[in-house]
Amino acid sequence: MLTRPATEADIPAIMDIERTPGFEAFVGRSNAAQHEALMAGADSRYVMLEDETGPLGFAILQGVGSASAVVYLKRIAIQAPGKGLGKRFLGELIRLAFEELGAEKFWLDAFETNQRARHVYAACGLQHDGVLREHYPLADGTRANLVVMSILKREWLAAEA
Repeated sequence: MLTRPATEADIPAIMDIERTPGFEAFVGRSNAAQHEALMAGADSRYVMLEDETGPLGFAILQGVGSASAVVYLKRIAIQAPGKGLGKRFLGELIRLAFEELGAEKFWLDAFETNQRARHVYAACGLQHDGVLREHYPLADGTRANLVVMSILKREWLAAEA
């Protein structure tokens, strides 16, 4: 398993992963122009997860270089979940945020109904911060609750020691 910065050439693979059947209820989707604009942003980092066969997943980090030193995991997706890759990838993203990007806090939000992801996040040391009630509009016109989770650098360092 290798992680590397994504490039515009990775956008088709990223979009394929986002559109994996069954992901529509848990993974956000962007079109190519949206990915290009976000990738070009100074405070965003796209990270690819791959092996010798090609892309396995990706993540989008935001808030990189912000005065608040808070990095937000906007999106993470593994093409074939259930094999432990997501947990390992998330651990690497947290390490990247704290050791290379200068973060003091790493946070994310997840659909309240996404128990599998929330279990992985907790296993990586993220704590439940609260719920954003009816925060995310869904395609069917309803609204979903988002659970906010985070880990502080000092907590991560203590767990790594």
